Amino acid sequence: MATQTIDDTSKTTPRETRVGTSLKPLNSKYGKVAPGWGTTPLMGFTMALFAVFLSIILEIYNSSILLDGIPVSWD
Repeated sequence: MATQTIDDTSKTTPRETRVGTSLKPLNSKYGKVAPGWGTTPLMGFTMALFAVFLSIILEIYNSSILLDGIPVSWD
């Protein structure tokens, strides 16, 4: 059985706020995609640098790389 609305009090319109008005331009290009690769190579390069950073941190944690003058104690 479908739900019936007795009166129009349950139908409300959204409120306009200053925050919503100021954020609306940020959502104006929703769904639009720039042609070509765009910034994909930059993102790939950044991800590769981050992977190198994580591997260096892992090697320091495993004591595979010993840094001169820096004691590594996990006690």
